[in-house]
Amino acid sequence: MSLRSRQFANYAALLLVASAISCGGGSSSGGSQPPPTQTLVITSPSNLPGTLQNASYSYTLTAANGQGALKWSISPLPVAALFVDGLTMDANTGVLSGTANFLGVAGFTAHVSDSASHTASKQFSLAASGPLQPLQPQSFTVSQYQDVLLPVAVSGGVQPLTVSIAAGSLPAGLRLTSDEANQILIRGSSIPHGTFQATVTVQDSFSPPEVVSGLLTVIVSAPPFSVAGSLPSKLPTNRPFNGRVVAVGGVPPYHFAQSSGTRPPGLGAVDPNGGQIQGTPTTTGSYNFTVDVTDSSQPVQTASGSYSITVADPIGRNDTVAAATPLENGQITASTSPYIDPPDNAPLPADNDYYKLVSYSGATVHIETQAQRWWGDIDPIDTVLELVDGNNTRLTTCRQPNVTINTFTSACINDDIGGNPHVLDSALDFKVPGDPNTATTFYVHVLDFRGLARPEMQYALDVSGLASPLKIQPNPLPGAARTLNYWQQLSAANGLAPLSWTLASGNLPPGISIDSTGVLTGIPTTNGGYTFTVRVTDGSTPTQTATAQKSITVVDPVKITSPATWPDACLNQPYTFAVQTTGGLPPLRWNFDMGLGGIYLDPSSGVFSGTPTVAGTFSGTVSLSDETGYFVTQTITLTIKQCP
Repeated sequence: MSLRSRQFANYAALLLVASAISCGGGSSSGGSQPPPTQTLVITSPSNLPGTLQNASYSYTLTAANGQGALKWSISPLPVAALFVDGLTMDANTGVLSGTANFLGVAGFTAHVSDSASHTASKQFSLAASGPLQPLQPQSFTVSQYQDVLLPVAVSGGVQPLTVSIAAGSLPAGLRLTSDEANQILIRGSSIPHGTFQATVTVQDSFSPPEVVSGLLTVIVSAPPFSVAGSLPSKLPTNRPFNGRVVAVGGVPPYHFAQSSGTRPPGLGAVDPNGGQIQGTPTTTGSYNFTVDVTDSSQPVQTASGSYSITVADPIGRNDTVAAATPLENGQITASTSPYIDPPDNAPLPADNDYYKLVSYSGATVHIETQAQRWWGDIDPIDTVLELVDGNNTRLTTCRQPNVTINTFTSACINDDIGGNPHVLDSALDFKVPGDPNTATTFYVHVLDFRGLARPEMQYALDVSGLASPLKIQPNPLPGAARTLNYWQQLSAANGLAPLSWTLASGNLPPGISIDSTGVLTGIPTTNGGYTFTVRVTDGSTPTQTATAQKSITVVDPVKITSPATWPDACLNQPYTFAVQTTGGLPPLRWNFDMGLGGIYLDPSSGVFSGTPTVAGTFSGTVSLSDETGYFVTQTITLTIKQCP
């Protein structure tokens, strides 16, 4: 139904209701009510498509829930910012057009009103770039099996940029990709060594698109002769183990020999030709040993590897969604090691690792595995990456590696980046689903394609782009003292300013209130324990909301009730005096600022004790504080005298 038809229908319904009332036809509460008027809102995205400087531009802003004709206008942002010079708004159509006479990211506020005098406003940003510049020849030198993240210098052009290889190739294990800032990157870990050249084509998003090409050279050098840290640092008792000392670089074949230290009981000697160590650890404890490796070069090279292994009773692993390991942005190192799973049965031929991630809906999360490779090792782990929900069902809002278009319709599974079977890494870009203003939990599943994983076959798992949801800090609130001023600031993480706080449910202590800035303040009037829920809303679009339960205990103010003049003490005789109090919220904390000639304070109990060694009359100040933060003082006097 059109807007005009809906208005006519609503008007007709109102006339019928009015007629029924005037004719005594019954109560108006029994008839249908017209739907509530919805709020006028600008629906265009805040970040508008970019353009080139001094190029023509046109974009139509849209709004919803307006009544009748709309009127549009724009104004500069309220803070100092670049304005969209050269662009004007058509008041009747909402078309922003003209020539972009600015360079960089500019902003403006759009205003719209309808025939019913409803208004709405929204801030926008628009980037104007310089022309896409020719791609200059670029050269990179890396080490074989080294994890790299190399920026390719690209200047100008309308974002986002897309990149592809027109001729030649990068070394296997390296690929072209882009980060959240749309920077072109060479990423991965090279499997072969040598010199590789690729002609790269970059295309921007202007219409028609600008296209440039350039030559990239990657020089991969072989690593020096060394012994890798290929053995795990932990092993379970009574589980078969088959690992290997790995030599890197040099000239194979190698010769292996343990030169010092003690292996875990149950592990056999190092195989002199292959470096294998196998057996079943039997005794818990920490063990350290060194293995020397010589190569076949002339003259012979020697390298050593030191290993520290702790043997402990098995505790299982993150092999199910229910036991997934929580992760945030960053990198971890792990291994799909069959020897440890399941903890109470024989080892399985393969393993599954699950990791739990939480992100705000709409975020783009990049997840990638990087298999750890050793020089000359032709069979490292071949990781497969899958994203699943809490029921272990594969998700479907992914983008495969090297795909730069902004669509996320692929099944969330990847083996071998770029479809190259010699590339053993996996990666996915994941668009977090869910309703606006929601936190979504999903799971990363890593497994070995061949099912031949060994403990020394490690992989790195990279996670970036998680947009952590707004959350209220879990800090407990201090107690309050009845009849005394109370002030406490609530805090939240990850939200965009401004934050707005309210009481969601429950009861604050009588006399205490919460304001929109999250400050709890007032003078409590009634003792007791009060539990309540606070809500915070941030300034993002759409807004995020978080709630948390808090509690405040109200008690009588702490007081010192002992007399200010203490009982006399006798010289060289034991003395004890406990300061008496009322009220307060434990624990109580005591302090005393003067000496009493051999009598000392226990700061946790308020008891003074000891054997005085000096006669005389002493004064000092006792101070007492509690968990409400309130403190009191008392000036006391003690006489130490010579007793019979």
